[in-house]
Order: sequence, then C-alpha cells, then structure tokens
Amino acid sequence: MLANRVRKNFRKLYPRFERQGVGAFRLYDRDIPEIRAAVDWYEGHLVVAEYAREQTRGVPWLEAIASAAAEALSVPSERLHLKVRSTGASYPRLARTGERIEVRERDLRFLVNLDDFIDTGLFADHRETRSRVRAEARGTKFLNLFAYTGSFTCAAAAGAAAQTTSVDASQNYLDWARDNLRLNGLSGELVRSGVDAFLRAAGARRWTLCVLDPPSFSDSGGRDFDVQRDHRDLIERALSVLSPAGVLWFSTNHQRFAPALEGLRHTEEDTVPEDYRNRAAHRAFRITK
Repeated sequence: MLANRVRKNFRKLYPRFERQGVGAFRLYDRDIPEIRAAVDWYEGHLVVAEYAREQTRGVPWLEAIASAAAEALSVPSERLHLKVRSTGASYPRLARTGERIEVRERDLRFLVNLDDFIDTGLFADHRETRSRVRAEARGTKFLNLFAYTGSFTCAAAAGAAAQTTSVDASQNYLDWARDNLRLNGLSGELVRSGVDAFLRAAGARRWTLCVLDPPSFSDSGGRDFDVQRDHRDLIERALSVLSPAGVLWFSTNHQRFAPALEGLRHTEEDTVPEDYRNRAAHRAFRITK
C-alpha cells in the first residue's frame, strides 16, 4: 500500500515541483491510517520518519516501510535516511556525519543535513510562508526570532529587505544560517542570544517585519517554554520591538494549539502547501501592530 501511494504521489508532484525548481517536498504524509509515517524527498534522497507507537515497537517496521518507499522510486540504499519521531520528545543528536547537500526552493538554495538531527535544517512545510514573507520584505528591517538555519532570513533578504537580523541561541544554527545566506549571495546580522534576552536588550531598536516561529516546548537556561501557555506574552513582547504598522508572522507546529489572540489585529493564513496533505503541519498567523 505504501509503495503504491508513494509512487502515485511522486508521479503527481515531482513534475510540478521540478517546473517550479523545488527540490524538497513531502511524498507521503500519514495518508494511510495503518502506516503512521512521513516520507520526504530531498533532491533524490528519501527521509522516512516513523511516528513511534507500541504496535511497531520491537519489530523492523521502519526498515520495512523505508525499503518499500525506496524500491517504489528506485532510490539506492545510500540515499535512504531513517528516523523515529515521538510526540513531545526532545531528540539528542543522531549522528556526526557533518554531511550536507543543497536543495532548491525556486531561486533559493538551502543546505540540509539528512542524518545528524531529527530535523534536516529546512522545514519544507513553510515553503509558502517564506514566499509570503519575501513578498512583504522589500525595504523592511526584518527580524527573525528563533532563526534556526535562517531560511526565512534568506527569503526576506532575497525579497530586498533593507536589513536583516537573525536571533538564535545556538551558534551551530547561526553558522548554518550564515552558510545559507552565503550560498545565496546574501548577508545579514546574526545574533547569538536567547529570544527573551534579545527582546529585553533591544532598547530603542525597531524592526518592521518579524517572523516568530518558536519551538512547541523547550527547556534552556533554567527556563521552560510551552508555546500554548506562553505564546501570547511572547507575541506581545515581539510586537513591542516593531515599528508602527509593523507586521509579525507567528507560526507553531503544536498539534493541539489553541490561539489566545483576542484584541490583536490578526488573520490566520493558509500557508500549508499541497504536499502536506493532513494539513496539520503548522498554523500561521499574520499579526499587525
């Protein structure tokens, strides 16, 4: 069943995305209830992630479904990457290969690592969100909070933002963001800081366009963060460093997120692309000051 579905989806999606110059997309998104997995295409590589459950523990289920997907598309074993996801889990580093490949997103290029971390360095479900941010970026002072590997920053810079600031607590991710910017002939300010500390220290600095895409849960610096509990306060503090009429894009992939945005001028935007068929990849809100 999985092989047939992956083959069918590939025949439908691959030609369309090739015409658009998109090299990273989702082929299978928990389409079949009995096969709880995601299969992602990265420029000829397959990343197969099983969503862990008791029924498949202790049996080679992931290996079996990954093999079926790879055989359906004639992907060799050295281009097959296996992962296990668990709801609410924090994931250690999986490997230390240090190997990265380039993937296309229209006229942009991003570096991804398919083995070392649970996530690859690029959230392909935000492909359309990046396009929306890019379309609004011309002439803006752009702020990327929880910048990760800087894909939103690349989109804003490519959209002719006047300046960009990317904030993340991880130097590894900031280095990755710098590499992504350089890969696209771009540059920008990179700030190693926790978001709370950065917002407290912002002083009189103001930005006109901001992306705020926090983790669902985190525990760093002795302070825990829960996006459901803490998102309203975080959004208000991000809005405080925006100029009048500034725009904040807030997003979360929390599966049971209930927004508390009363009194804020906002719209929920449909930015989940067609290849994420279960439509639960993320929720995105455009908030104006």
